[in-house]
Amino acid sequence: MEVGILNENGDTVGNIEVIDALLKSDVNKNVLYEAIKNELANKRQGTHSTKTRAEVSGGGRKPWRQKGTGRARAGSTRSPVWVGGGKVHTPKPRDYSYRLPRKIKRHALLSVLSMKYAASMLKVFEDFTFEAVKTKRMATFLNKVKGPNTRKVTFVVGKDEALGENYNNLLLSLRNIKDLKLVNADSMSIHPLFYADEIFFTKTALTKLNERVSSLV
Repeated sequence: MEVGILNENGDTVGNIEVIDALLKSDVNKNVLYEAIKNELANKRQGTHSTKTRAEVSGGGRKPWRQKGTGRARAGSTRSPVWVGGGKVHTPKPRDYSYRLPRKIKRHALLSVLSMKYAASMLKVFEDFTFEAVKTKRMATFLNKVKGPNTRKVTFVVGKDEALGENYNNLLLSLRNIKDLKLVNADSMSIHPLFYADEIFFTKTALTKLNERVSSLV
């Protein structure tokens, strides 16, 4: 299949050939859910920690005698029922990450790209040429080409030796723009693609992704 290539003004200047599986696969919502859940779980720090009654300071002496005071029995001021006491079944540091089969990740990637392409939320642009970092230029470009209801944009870039300094300048020009996520074509995450209102590819990024998918299908 062919996909149109746009310039900075949003005009079509050519086409690029990609395999059908890249943008016309069946969308599997269950696979998308599992892939996004896995990515979010792997990002969790898992450093949460609360003290149990064994770790809270104080509470060594019995507050009052067992009988004769009219009050309930108490053995420690650090009991979980007391204010300032330890916590029961408290969260402790743990690792939330887990591995997801490669086939599921691959299917999720094809599903999200196919879903966005079918909804006309995926666009391909010419490779950008930069003599210097120009954030204002890219901000103006995005405002010109994105849809009226688009807020979140995911920009997919691909590193190529032929691009040289243009690649680094493109990254630096995009990284400070609000509501924009940068994704590398060599290691694409599902989460920023799924929640984007629009996905923008550079020609190099789509070419690299097409080659990668072609070798796996």
